[in-house]
Amino acid sequence: MIAETVSKPRRPRLNPYTKGLRRERIFSRRRLGWPYSEIAREEGLSQERVRQIVIEALERQGIDRPADHAMLQMVRLEKAHEVAAEALAAGDLSAIAPYLGVLERLDRYAQIGAAKQAPAYDDAARERLLAKLNRVAARIDAQDARKAAKLAAATTQEAPPGAADLDSGSSL
Repeated sequence: MIAETVSKPRRPRLNPYTKGLRRERIFSRRRLGWPYSEIAREEGLSQERVRQIVIEALERQGIDRPADHAMLQMVRLEKAHEVAAEALAAGDLSAIAPYLGVLERLDRYAQIGAAKQAPAYDDAARERLLAKLNRVAARIDAQDARKAAKLAAATTQEAPPGAADLDSGSSL
């Protein structure tokens, strides 16, 4: 007799909304410092799939500025720093190495975050913007001059002959 294979019921396909919710849950857990293995267990996914979701979302979002990334990492490390400091305060000497590791990483990210960022608009960008604004203003002025010329031409064509003589104040 052939043993029947019982297939697992397939998980329902996620629509874009539920995928977005799952992605938000994954990112919030990552921000709280959860490892990929715990997130995968909670979501019913493999660790590799959780990593793929994170990588895809970050690629779609674009690369953060180094200062923003450093701030995110510093926030994530705050809890580890707090736990290690409490363990040291309680007299646990085995917490020295993790505490020093957290401090080293905090220092590294603090240096990155404090590094001077290039201004959004440097002098060359300001000059290009000013030149563009000048071109736009010149174009608007030219359009206004053409409209005024057309209006003046239209008013002189509509005036009856001899109207110019009346306007000049000549008497009959």
